[in-house]
Amino acid sequence: MNLRTARYMIDEMMINLGRRKGANAIAVIIMGLSLLILIVFLMVTLNLASLIDKTSEEMRLFVYLEDGLEREVTQKIQLKLMGLRGIDEVSFISKDEALTEFRETLGEESDLLDELVENPLPDAFRVKPKRGYITSEFLASIAAETEKWEGVEEVRFGKKWFERGERLAKGIYIIDLALGLIIFLSVIFVIYNTVRLTVLQRRTTIDVMKLVGATNAFIRIPFILEGALQGIAASLLAIVLLTAIYTFSSRYLPGLVFMRRDALAGFVVFCAILGALGSFSAMRRFLKL
Repeated sequence: MNLRTARYMIDEMMINLGRRKGANAIAVIIMGLSLLILIVFLMVTLNLASLIDKTSEEMRLFVYLEDGLEREVTQKIQLKLMGLRGIDEVSFISKDEALTEFRETLGEESDLLDELVENPLPDAFRVKPKRGYITSEFLASIAAETEKWEGVEEVRFGKKWFERGERLAKGIYIIDLALGLIIFLSVIFVIYNTVRLTVLQRRTTIDVMKLVGATNAFIRIPFILEGALQGIAASLLAIVLLTAIYTFSSRYLPGLVFMRRDALAGFVVFCAILGALGSFSAMRRFLKL
């Protein structure tokens, strides 16, 4: 294909778009609204995943120490904890600090602690796992190992509650995946049929081009470019509407996460490819080219 032919095909595409402004606008709106459902679902999924990650990152493992340990033994335990695989941070909490935190947690009911003769809380280490290691299996293995160490009285991490949270998160991801697949297939169906209808409306034009000797590639390419352009326009419409929805929702849902620029760019490219494939498939299957 030479430069003159390519320029002619682009001009032909622009002329066809100009002739059918109303039909093309309706097609772009239908496609854009369909894509809006998909991209809103993607943003909801992104925020759900972000919420689950933030909740998991708050997970801590507490290593409670025996009373009366010498400073050297305490430091030795801390060094061993820091040397474990998957541990990000180890903080020492004295019994006095623990009691102070407990008072702050109780709030107005902290007066109940004034009746204590002595501090019953032990010294402890607050252990923060690395992001990729926050699982019940990993935490249970760390707890089982550290409980055998000399000077360690008990290790806790809220095992039952954490396991329930993991099961809940897995259930959410499974439901989200099923809904996402349904929405994705539905959007493809709508876009494909919308593009197919725009192609079928110009069947006479295609027949005339065939009669004057135009090749299949010469006929297809303007339609494929037009489908890609429609896909891009529809995706931009969906992104504009998504931005409006995000701006409104963020007023009532602080901390709402918006999609990254590279993800939006990938979405535009995906829609362009989808529109081009819709045109190509419609021409091949329904016009027998």
